[in-house]
Amino acid sequence: MTPSLAATPSLAAESSSEGRNPDEATNALPPVSEASPVKLGRILDEDDGGFGFEYDDTRGRKNTMRLDALTYEGAVREARSYLGIQEDDHDEDGDRWAVE
Repeated sequence: MTPSLAATPSLAAESSSEGRNPDEATNALPPVSEASPVKLGRILDEDDGGFGFEYDDTRGRKNTMRLDALTYEGAVREARSYLGIQEDDHDEDGDRWAVE
């Protein structure tokens, strides 16, 4: 004699949709991933009154560049624009940045 679904509680629970939200499987939260470290870019004061920018590339090598901005706030905007950092502090690759 074969056991019925009612006699097997785990199978009965899986096959029963009574009292369950039909969209429950699609509303599940995505798996939690470990937070990636924040990449850092630094605005540098140059001797001539201008600004420079120093940041690490994806290989861990430091890059520096001169910025055309006349103010610190402009230098931050220019650096964020150069790296493609959006308002949520993430670039197009999804990396999180802090520019100081």
